Amino acid sequence: MIYTIFGFDFTFDSSLHQLLLLCASLGLYLRLLLSIISHQIWLKNYSQFLIFSLLPITGYLITSVISNNIALSLGMVGALSIVRFRTPVKNPSELVIYFVLITLGIVVNVSPNIALNFIIFVTFIVIATETYYFLVIKLNIKPLNYGNENYYYLTIVSKLRNESVEKLSELINFSTEDGGETIYRFRSNDRDHLMAFEEKFPSKDIISLSVDAPTT
Repeated sequence: MIYTIFGFDFTFDSSLHQLLLLCASLGLYLRLLLSIISHQIWLKNYSQFLIFSLLPITGYLITSVISNNIALSLGMVGALSIVRFRTPVKNPSELVIYFVLITLGIVVNVSPNIALNFIIFVTFIVIATETYYFLVIKLNIKPLNYGNENYYYLTIVSKLRNESVEKLSELINFSTEDGGETIYRFRSNDRDHLMAFEEKFPSKDIISLSVDAPTT
Protein backbone atom coordinates (compact mmCIF):
# COMPACT_ATOMS: atom_id res chain seq x y z
CA MET A 1 0.00 0.00 0.00
CA ILE A 2 1.05 3.59 -0.70
CA TYR A 3 0.75 6.19 2.04
CA THR A 4 1.13 9.93 1.67
CA ILE A 5 3.34 11.17 4.48
CA PHE A 6 5.39 14.36 4.85
CA GLY A 7 4.44 15.37 1.32
CA PHE A 8 5.63 12.26 -0.51
CA ASP A 9 4.27 8.80 -1.25
CA PHE A 10 5.57 6.19 1.17
CA THR A 11 5.64 2.53 0.17
CA PHE A 12 6.54 -0.18 2.67
CA ASP A 13 9.19 -2.27 0.87
CA SER A 14 9.38 -5.66 2.59
CA SER A 15 12.34 -6.82 0.47
CA LEU A 16 14.35 -3.77 1.55
CA HIS A 17 13.61 -4.42 5.20
CA GLN A 18 14.63 -8.06 4.80
CA LEU A 19 18.01 -7.03 3.41
CA LEU A 20 18.48 -4.44 6.16
CA LEU A 21 17.70 -7.14 8.72
CA LEU A 22 20.24 -9.41 7.03
CA CYS A 23 22.91 -6.69 7.24
CA ALA A 24 22.25 -6.09 10.93
CA SER A 25 22.15 -9.82 11.69
CA LEU A 26 25.47 -10.48 9.96
CA GLY A 27 27.08 -7.57 11.82
CA LEU A 28 25.81 -8.79 15.20
CA TYR A 29 26.92 -12.34 14.38
CA LEU A 30 30.41 -11.03 13.65
CA ARG A 31 30.44 -9.23 17.02
CA LEU A 32 29.33 -12.41 18.79
CA LEU A 33 31.97 -14.44 16.96
CA LEU A 34 34.83 -12.09 17.85
CA SER A 35 33.75 -11.56 21.45
CA ILE A 36 33.31 -15.27 22.22
CA ILE A 37 35.90 -17.02 20.05
CA SER A 38 38.61 -14.33 19.93
CA HIS A 39 37.87 -12.91 23.42
CA GLN A 40 37.75 -9.33 22.12
CA ILE A 41 36.70 -7.70 25.40
CA TRP A 42 36.34 -4.21 23.89
CA LEU A 43 33.32 -5.42 21.90
CA LYS A 44 31.27 -6.17 25.01
CA ASN A 45 29.59 -2.81 25.46
CA TYR A 46 26.44 -1.11 24.23
CA SER A 47 28.16 1.28 21.80
CA GLN A 48 29.82 -1.59 19.93
CA PHE A 49 26.46 -3.37 19.79
CA LEU A 50 25.04 -0.36 17.95
CA ILE A 51 28.08 -0.03 15.68
CA PHE A 52 27.97 -3.67 14.57
CA SER A 53 24.26 -3.45 13.77
CA LEU A 54 24.14 0.03 12.19
CA LEU A 55 27.39 0.20 10.19
CA PRO A 56 26.48 -2.60 7.72
CA ILE A 57 23.04 -1.01 7.25
CA THR A 58 24.66 2.35 6.54
CA GLY A 59 26.99 0.84 3.95
CA TYR A 60 24.08 -0.92 2.28
CA LEU A 61 21.91 2.20 2.04
CA ILE A 62 24.74 4.40 0.73
CA THR A 63 25.60 1.98 -2.08
CA SER A 64 21.90 1.46 -2.87
CA VAL A 65 21.25 5.17 -3.29
CA ILE A 66 24.33 6.09 -5.32
CA SER A 67 24.66 2.93 -7.43
CA ASN A 68 22.73 4.36 -10.41
CA ASN A 69 23.61 8.04 -10.06
CA ILE A 70 27.13 9.15 -11.04
CA ALA A 71 26.67 12.74 -9.86
CA LEU A 72 25.38 11.61 -6.50
CA SER A 73 28.23 9.10 -6.25
CA LEU A 74 30.85 11.84 -6.69
CA GLY A 75 29.07 14.06 -4.17
CA MET A 76 28.91 11.24 -1.63
CA VAL A 77 32.63 10.55 -2.03
CA GLY A 78 33.35 14.20 -1.28
CA ALA A 79 31.03 14.20 1.71
CA LEU A 80 32.51 11.03 3.18
CA SER A 81 36.06 12.31 2.69
CA ILE A 82 35.59 14.74 5.59
CA VAL A 83 34.84 11.92 8.04
CA ARG A 84 37.72 11.38 10.45
CA PHE A 85 38.30 9.30 13.55
CA ARG A 86 38.14 11.81 16.41
CA THR A 87 39.76 9.33 18.79
CA PRO A 88 42.88 7.32 17.98
CA VAL A 89 42.39 3.70 16.96
CA LYS A 90 44.03 1.70 19.76
CA ASN A 91 44.40 -1.47 17.74
CA PRO A 92 44.68 -1.92 13.94
CA SER A 93 42.27 -4.84 14.24
CA GLU A 94 39.53 -2.36 15.18
CA LEU A 95 39.97 -0.55 11.87
CA VAL A 96 39.93 -3.86 9.96
CA ILE A 97 36.71 -4.92 11.69
CA TYR A 98 35.02 -1.62 10.81
CA PHE A 99 36.03 -2.06 7.16
CA VAL A 100 34.61 -5.59 7.27
CA LEU A 101 31.28 -4.21 8.53
CA ILE A 102 31.14 -1.60 5.76
CA THR A 103 32.06 -4.28 3.22
CA LEU A 104 29.21 -6.45 4.47
CA GLY A 105 26.69 -3.72 3.71
CA ILE A 106 28.14 -3.11 0.25
CA VAL A 107 28.27 -6.81 -0.65
CA VAL A 108 24.69 -7.45 0.53
CA ASN A 109 23.57 -4.77 -1.93
CA VAL A 110 25.38 -6.57 -4.75
CA SER A 111 24.73 -10.18 -3.77
CA PRO A 112 23.44 -11.48 -0.42
CA ASN A 113 24.78 -14.92 -1.34
CA ILE A 114 28.34 -13.54 -1.57
CA ALA A 115 27.87 -11.82 1.80
CA LEU A 116 26.86 -15.10 3.47
CA ASN A 117 29.83 -16.91 1.93
CA PHE A 118 32.07 -14.07 3.10
CA ILE A 119 30.83 -14.45 6.69
CA ILE A 120 31.36 -18.22 6.53
CA PHE A 121 34.96 -17.69 5.43
CA VAL A 122 35.53 -15.04 8.13
CA THR A 123 34.25 -17.58 10.69
CA PHE A 124 36.77 -20.10 9.40
CA ILE A 125 39.62 -17.56 9.63
CA VAL A 126 38.73 -16.58 13.21
CA ILE A 127 38.48 -20.19 14.39
CA ALA A 128 41.72 -21.17 12.61
CA THR A 129 43.57 -18.21 14.15
CA GLU A 130 42.33 -19.02 17.64
CA THR A 131 43.26 -22.68 17.16
CA TYR A 132 46.78 -21.66 16.20
CA TYR A 133 47.06 -19.36 19.21
CA PHE A 134 45.77 -22.12 21.51
CA LEU A 135 48.39 -24.55 20.20
CA VAL A 136 51.12 -21.92 20.61
CA ILE A 137 50.21 -21.46 24.27
CA LYS A 138 49.68 -25.12 25.10
CA LEU A 139 52.80 -26.38 23.31
CA ASN A 140 54.88 -23.43 24.54
CA ILE A 141 55.90 -22.50 21.01
CA LYS A 142 57.50 -19.12 20.56
CA PRO A 143 55.03 -16.96 18.58
CA LEU A 144 56.16 -15.53 15.29
CA ASN A 145 57.23 -11.89 15.26
CA TYR A 146 55.71 -9.99 12.35
CA GLY A 147 57.24 -6.78 11.04
CA ASN A 148 58.48 -4.19 13.50
CA GLU A 149 55.84 -4.66 16.20
CA ASN A 150 58.10 -4.67 19.25
CA TYR A 151 55.56 -5.54 21.92
CA TYR A 152 56.05 -6.80 25.45
CA TYR A 153 53.67 -9.52 26.60
CA LEU A 154 52.61 -9.87 30.23
CA THR A 155 50.96 -13.04 31.50
CA ILE A 156 49.37 -13.04 34.95
CA VAL A 157 47.83 -16.12 36.54
CA SER A 158 45.39 -15.10 39.28
CA LYS A 159 43.54 -17.20 41.83
CA LEU A 160 40.37 -15.18 41.27
CA ARG A 161 38.84 -13.47 38.26
CA ASN A 162 39.49 -9.72 38.22
CA GLU A 163 36.72 -8.00 36.24
CA SER A 164 38.27 -4.55 36.68
CA VAL A 165 41.05 -5.35 34.17
CA GLU A 166 38.85 -7.01 31.56
CA LYS A 167 37.99 -3.68 29.92
CA LEU A 168 41.61 -2.61 29.40
CA SER A 169 42.55 -2.16 25.76
CA GLU A 170 45.93 -3.81 26.42
CA LEU A 171 44.24 -7.08 27.42
CA ILE A 172 44.56 -9.59 24.59
CA ASN A 173 42.51 -12.37 26.15
CA PHE A 174 41.83 -14.25 29.35
CA SER A 175 40.71 -17.76 30.21
CA THR A 176 39.59 -19.59 33.34
CA GLU A 177 41.18 -22.97 33.98
CA ASP A 178 39.55 -26.00 35.61
CA GLY A 179 41.29 -25.26 38.91
CA GLY A 180 39.57 -21.90 39.16
CA GLU A 181 42.57 -19.69 38.37
CA THR A 182 42.31 -17.15 35.56
CA ILE A 183 45.08 -16.44 33.02
CA TYR A 184 45.33 -12.86 31.74
CA ARG A 185 47.56 -11.88 28.83
CA PHE A 186 48.41 -8.23 28.09
CA ARG A 187 50.38 -6.53 25.33
CA SER A 188 52.09 -3.14 25.12
CA ASN A 189 55.21 -1.60 23.58
CA ASP A 190 55.94 0.15 26.89
CA ARG A 191 57.30 -2.29 29.46
CA ASP A 192 56.82 0.05 32.45
CA HIS A 193 53.23 0.69 31.45
CA LEU A 194 52.66 -3.05 31.12
CA MET A 195 54.18 -3.88 34.51
CA ALA A 196 51.86 -1.37 36.19
CA PHE A 197 49.01 -3.81 35.61
CA GLU A 198 50.42 -5.98 38.38
CA GLU A 199 49.15 -3.40 40.86
CA LYS A 200 45.59 -4.04 39.72
CA PHE A 201 45.75 -7.53 41.25
CA PRO A 202 45.91 -8.22 45.00
CA SER A 203 49.35 -9.70 45.69
CA LYS A 204 47.78 -12.65 47.50
CA ASP A 205 45.82 -13.58 44.33
CA ILE A 206 48.78 -13.65 41.91
CA ILE A 207 50.01 -17.21 41.33
CA SER A 208 52.59 -16.38 38.67
CA LEU A 209 53.71 -13.47 36.49
CA SER A 210 55.89 -13.52 33.39
CA VAL A 211 57.00 -11.02 30.75
CA ASP A 212 58.05 -11.85 27.21
CA ALA A 213 60.42 -9.30 25.70
CA PRO A 214 60.24 -8.29 22.00
CA THR A 215 62.25 -10.39 19.60
CA THR A 216 64.83 -8.69 17.43
